[in-house]
Amino acid sequence: MRAAVQWTAGGAFEIADVTLAPPGPGEVTVRLRAAGVCATDLSLTTVFGQPTPVVPGHEGVGTVEALGDGITDLEVGRHVLVLWVPSCGECTPCRRGDEHLCSRRTSTADARAAKDGRSTHQLSVAGRPVHQGMNTATFAERTVLPRRAVLPIPADVPFPVAAMLGCAVPTGVGAAIRSARVAPGDTVAVIGTGAVGLNAILGSIVAGAARLVAVDPTERRREAALALGATEAMSPAEFAEQRDLDVVIDAVAQPATVLDAWRATRRGGTVTVVGAGRPDDVVPLSAYELFHDDKKLTGSFHGGISMRRDIDMLVGLWRTGRLPIEKLISGTADLQEINEVVAAQRDGIVVRTILTMA
Repeated sequence: MRAAVQWTAGGAFEIADVTLAPPGPGEVTVRLRAAGVCATDLSLTTVFGQPTPVVPGHEGVGTVEALGDGITDLEVGRHVLVLWVPSCGECTPCRRGDEHLCSRRTSTADARAAKDGRSTHQLSVAGRPVHQGMNTATFAERTVLPRRAVLPIPADVPFPVAAMLGCAVPTGVGAAIRSARVAPGDTVAVIGTGAVGLNAILGSIVAGAARLVAVDPTERRREAALALGATEAMSPAEFAEQRDLDVVIDAVAQPATVLDAWRATRRGGTVTVVGAGRPDDVVPLSAYELFHDDKKLTGSFHGGISMRRDIDMLVGLWRTGRLPIEKLISGTADLQEINEVVAAQRDGIVVRTILTMA
């Protein structure tokens, strides 16, 4: 099958003929139909320590192609969403509804350390093992996943829209409605208007935000935010003068942006960090100010969204036009064009161009 392999850290992708192992007991082969390119995929080998060679990708959707032994609740041909945060359903976070915080959640790093005897080497090129990035590897025509890492999705959701539901939409929308708990009439700012930030804007609109400020150094992205419903758009320098906002959502997660968010938030307000910051970045905050101003500083992993609980909500908002996901999609491109897609997204020319594998 075709897959986009990254042979060196931060290097370009090469479309290669990759061998995929068959599904084992409790596993599913998914014939991928569409995949989004997330910023996390592009920094996986440079920031988060993913070894190479690797096939990245975690925003993906497709159809069930084959079932391993023991799976009786899926059928071949079913439309399914790839879950890069699969949950066990049994641990304490899962039982209380926080499946995105599953204590048994695994990562590529766990597999590298041989925890639980896991391996990410279901892929190979000419006999050479290739890592399955984020345990999902959606930059390919097929992938093999545990049953708990696939979620049935209604067949009327177009594949490009469904791919966005794999990460960008739930992460951004959830940051507003689940993590930050934006309330009707709130004044809200979103720092960083890439795919996650723009979805945080959409989520804030759904939640009833009144004043809604989009912050980004790129004029094109500020214009995109205004087109989606932001009431104002500012450069980071302009935003540095803002004060007394109810909620600030930081989709960049650099120390400087977290501090800008903190300063702009009123006493008793909320700062929610949904960007994936670097592991060694540290944010210096005054303990006295934290106490005195009674502000809330929250993280937002996967937007606080538990997909099995919230997929119907997200699809319902899309169906009724309140979550216009199509407006975030500039078009589609064959997997062969992945390097061009990556370049356009990095330059801010597009928000998302969806890769297709049909």
